[in-house]
This record gives sequence, structure tokens and C-alpha cells, in this order.
Amino acid sequence: MKRIILGVIVIILCIAAGGVYFTMKNQDEIVNQIENSYMEKGLIRDYDKVESMHLAESIGQYMTYLVEINDEKRFEEQVKVLENNFFVNESDNLFIKWELNNTTSTNAIVDDFRISNALHLAAKVFEKQKYKEIATKIDDSVKKNMIRSNVLIDFYDWKFQEKAKTLHINYLDSQSVKRLGQFDEMKKILLESKRSGPFFSEIYFPDKQIYQFANDAEVNMIDQVLIAIAYKELTGRKDKSFDQFISNELLKGKIYTRYDLKTGAPKSNDESSTVYAMLLSYLDGDLKNKTEQRLKTIDLTNAKTTHVFDYLNAAIESNR
Repeated sequence: MKRIILGVIVIILCIAAGGVYFTMKNQDEIVNQIENSYMEKGLIRDYDKVESMHLAESIGQYMTYLVEINDEKRFEEQVKVLENNFFVNESDNLFIKWELNNTTSTNAIVDDFRISNALHLAAKVFEKQKYKEIATKIDDSVKKNMIRSNVLIDFYDWKFQEKAKTLHINYLDSQSVKRLGQFDEMKKILLESKRSGPFFSEIYFPDKQIYQFANDAEVNMIDQVLIAIAYKELTGRKDKSFDQFISNELLKGKIYTRYDLKTGAPKSNDESSTVYAMLLSYLDGDLKNKTEQRLKTIDLTNAKTTHVFDYLNAAIESNR
């Protein structure tokens, strides 16, 4: 009997070890791809190309992934990249350049959200007060400079001290919105959004209190899914019209990148890994399984043709 029990324990330990190895192997593959294909001199590029851009967006995504896999060393390296290249201290504010360029004098609220979220989480996971202090400075700068008519806006230009006149609703992040005390305002904007069939308008003008579609002819599904996720998280429920549209498209076999604004018909033959990756947190059951299967059919291994945004989105959402 003791031998049987011992044998069972050994088998369980082997299975557990195998699972850990498989997870670590997959995580190593993500890190290796970023560092070997997308990174140059410590800076992440959007593609493995000479003329590629260096974006705060990419650093925020990588930081999100690193804290989720508990890689403190690499996370700290990315914080230093921000401090040395992207952070701008201006009049007691801490701004983040959206792009690494000597002439850049604007941030992007979506980058501020993502990087601040990663820092707040890292402060807890790695027990480092420094990260919370940096995140708080970013949040404070957003509250001081990126609210117009009591609504969050897209960006701020610290050189000319000018605020954007718009909010792209697809930039909203429920975690950040709650932390910044903008929950009620953003919930209202989502609930009152101008619609065309199942689709959401993407742009809001705070001063005029009007909505606008980014394109009069078609919608980009990355933007639509991001808004649907924000809607779900800030209102506590899914939008029925959009949810039905997504369900119908998945039952047909796939979701396309662009759809006609008026008719809802596909306007491209392409699929987006980012759309599928983001839908993993929106869907459940059979539809989530279908989404996972579609995501697996998209090859993201070529860094010359795959934007790092798509690669990291798939890595982050698949890891959760």
C-alpha cells in the first residue's frame, strides 16, 4: 500500500513539474522573442526593422507581461528605460513621451494608464514602494493636465501647454478610471454613446458633449472590442447589441478586422490576433473556446511583419 501511495505522489509531482516547466518554457519564448527580435540596445521596437519606432505603448505592454510572470529583474530594466528615455519632469509633473523622439512633447493617456497600472501592481507583487511613488506621480499628472470639462482627454502637450479636445473612448481602462475618480463620468459617456447598429462611436468631445465615429464608412474591431470591454467593466453588464454581433460572427467562423458602419458587413478578409486576444477576457464558455482556437491559427512569430503590440497582447491575454 505504501508503495502505491508513494507511486501516486511521484506521478502527481511529475505532472506538476511538467506543468511548471511548460509554463516557464512558454514564458521564456515570449521573453526571448522580445529580446532577440524586437529589442535593440535595450529599447523595444515596433517591428524587427531598421526604421522601426520606439513606443511607450510597447514598454507598458512588456511591463504588464513581466509583472504577471513575476520577472522582477526585467521589470526594473524597463522602468530604467522609461526613466532614461521616456519620462519628462516638467513643472512638478511626470509625463511620458508616447514616442522616443527628440521633438516629442505629448503623451498618450492610454500609455499612462497601462504603465501606471503595471507599476501599481508591481509595487504589490515585488514589494517596492518606488513603483507606487512613480505611478502616483503619473496619476497626479493626468488629473492635473488631462481633464477637460470634467472628462479625461487623449493627450497633453507640455511644450505648448495645450490639452487635447477629444477623448477616444477605446482608450478607457476601468482600473485607471476608478483610481482617478472618473468612474461616474466615464460610465455616463459609455451609456450615452452614439450608436450605429451594434457599433459604438469612438470619439467624444467634452466641451461640446458630442460623439463622433472615427470613420464614416467603417469600424475597426480592435477599437470596438476595447470599448465593449470598458462598457462591460464600468456598467457591470455587456452591451446586448454588440454582444449579439460578436456571438453571431464567431458562430459564422471568424471575426474580421473591419466592418461596414451602416450594414455590419465585413470590409476586409483579414483577422486580428489582438481582437481575439482581447475577447478572451470578454467572452466565456464555447465562444471563448472558439476565440482561443482562432487566435492559435494566426502566426505571430515573424517580428518583421508582426507588430509588437499584437505579439504582446496575445502573450498577456493568453497568460491570464
